[in-house]
Amino acid sequence: MRIGSAGALQEGIDLGDLIICEGSVREDGASKTYLPERYPAVPDYRLINHCANVAKENNWPHEVGVVLSHESFYHDEDEEESKYWSKKGVLGTDFETAALYTVGRLRKVHTASILNNVVIWGENTTESVGDYQSGASKTAIGEEREIQCALEAMYRLEQEL
Repeated sequence: MRIGSAGALQEGIDLGDLIICEGSVREDGASKTYLPERYPAVPDYRLINHCANVAKENNWPHEVGVVLSHESFYHDEDEEESKYWSKKGVLGTDFETAALYTVGRLRKVHTASILNNVVIWGENTTESVGDYQSGASKTAIGEEREIQCALEAMYRLEQEL
C-alpha cells in the first residue's frame, strides 16, 4: 500500500483531496526494469475498491482514476508534459505508483496507492510543496485521511480473503 503525495493535473482537486489510483502511466524508470512499457500498471481491484468505498463512506473529497508516475520534477519539459497528460484525463503525478503496481502484479502482491494532493493544478509546485512541508492544514488533514483509508481498506481486504 502506498500512501504519499501527488501534484494535481486536473482543476477542482484541492489541497488535501485524495487521489485513489486505479492505474498509472509508466513514465518512470523503475517499472521498466521489470517489464516492458506495454505491460499495464494496475492495482488489486478489490483493495482499490475498498479504498474508494472508505473515502466515499467518510465523505472525504477524493478522485479515482489514472495517475502519471515519472522520475523528476522541474525538468525542462515538465510544463508541456503536465499539460499533455492533463488533457488525457490523468488526475495527478507521483514517482512510485507505477513501480509498485508493476512489481506487485509480477510478484502476485495486493497493491493500492492513495495520494494526498499537495499541489493545485496550475500553481507553482515549489510554493505548494513548501506549504505542505510546513504543515498546512488541508494537506495535513489529507495525510491523516489517506493513512486511515489505507488501514481500513487493508483490514477489509483481509476480512474478505
